[in-house]
Amino acid sequence: MSKHKWTMLSAIGGEMLEVRDGYARGILPLSETVQQPTQVFHAGAIVTLADEVASAAIHGESGTAVMPKGKKFPYSIQLSVNLLTNDPVGPLTAESTVIRRGGVTVVDTVVTTSSGETAALMRSSHRMVDLEKVGPHKRKG
Repeated sequence: MSKHKWTMLSAIGGEMLEVRDGYARGILPLSETVQQPTQVFHAGAIVTLADEVASAAIHGESGTAVMPKGKKFPYSIQLSVNLLTNDPVGPLTAESTVIRRGGVTVVDTVVTTSSGETAALMRSSHRMVDLEKVGPHKRKG
């Protein structure tokens, strides 16, 4: 598997461990960058981990830093997250599985603590967008 710099996840110290069609797994260590004053993971860091891993599961490959021509990008359009516990040790691990593909793709993600306890559950919806045709990323010809 070639390495892809998952920009936001990499920026906060996490990494993608496994990416294949319909499934991805990533990890986020506890650090000052991602912890709140109570020295556990910030909710935003947990959601960032889950969202990046969900997008990777849809994309299905590590790829490169640029989307391949003709490949649609999974814009997150809805995230439903239940934060169940936190972890004062880390790392957190997220596993995402695509449960429905289409113009809107749906992914389930489970985030677990270093002891294997479920820290968060996320169901997300992603609009599949052709970056060559839609939005501010529309490429000129």
